[in-house]
Amino acid sequence: MIRTALVGFGIAGEHLHAPYLHAPDYQLVAVQSSRPEAVAAYDVTLPVYSTLEDLLAKEQIDLVVIATANELHYPLARLALLSGCDVLVEKPFTVTLEEAETLTELARIHDRLLTVYHNRRYTKDFRTLMTLLESGRLGTLQTFEAHYDRYRPDVEDRWREQDVPGAGLLYDLGSHLIDQALVAFDEIPDRVFCDQTIQRQGGIVDDYTHLILAFGTRRAILHIGSIVPAVGPSLMVHGTQASYFVDEVDTKRTTYQLAEANGPIEDFPFVSGQFGDYYTDLAPAIRKRTTPPVSPKQAELVMKIIDRAQKSAKSGTWIKVD
Repeated sequence: MIRTALVGFGIAGEHLHAPYLHAPDYQLVAVQSSRPEAVAAYDVTLPVYSTLEDLLAKEQIDLVVIATANELHYPLARLALLSGCDVLVEKPFTVTLEEAETLTELARIHDRLLTVYHNRRYTKDFRTLMTLLESGRLGTLQTFEAHYDRYRPDVEDRWREQDVPGAGLLYDLGSHLIDQALVAFDEIPDRVFCDQTIQRQGGIVDDYTHLILAFGTRRAILHIGSIVPAVGPSLMVHGTQASYFVDEVDTKRTTYQLAEANGPIEDFPFVSGQFGDYYTDLAPAIRKRTTPPVSPKQAELVMKIIDRAQKSAKSGTWIKVD
């Protein structure tokens, strides 16, 4: 089994990573966390360390999973790579493009596997979309419009909503939507336009983001809002042959809607998909030393789009991706 250390035991660590680190592929060996009581409540047998340095000095580890605050991703991933471990980083990859490029090069130099947890490639709505695109049923993708809207009018006392590196919705939820758009179009956009603001009273970091990626004449329109009392459709995709609709993020419905040109809107069942499938795909990549489900270059491109989006939001203009 792949001997794994989990760094960080907040919401992401406890709920999006720990449940998948079990046999037959993984063994969760130890946790680094400032919340030992939470780890003990999860599994009293797990040793808990206060620092990653101490953990790596005392445990034999193959894979380090980093699920901490965003600004810690880079230094912790760097430490793990230099210690000879493979590394999985929770999204976003880092807080700057330069940090992402440095980690990618470091993994290459030390021949270590490096990947980022863009787990929303594995949701049933996105897997269904990719099946439709690959089958040709949608035709050529023209417009990809994704919403990640929520009703959270009150600012919470947590790092994601404080003025710290990597906070705000562009990093938190935008990284999901950017990755999905890049996978769906399977090419690098020409340019980016981003409109950001703070809509909630007492807000410190962006809680409204509207991002457009231009692929020639085709578009990815990515929207995130925090004051959306009635959440509407989360995914509307139009190709040259058909359109695809999903009702809302994390839908509990079992069907999506599809309409071919000049035809009726019909319901069809989703293909299956769940977050744990990411870890299922990662295990053979680690064992066989092949490309992981999300390559460092793919994750680096997401960071480049975030970088260009930040520049666009400041200047109010389109920014070339290069």
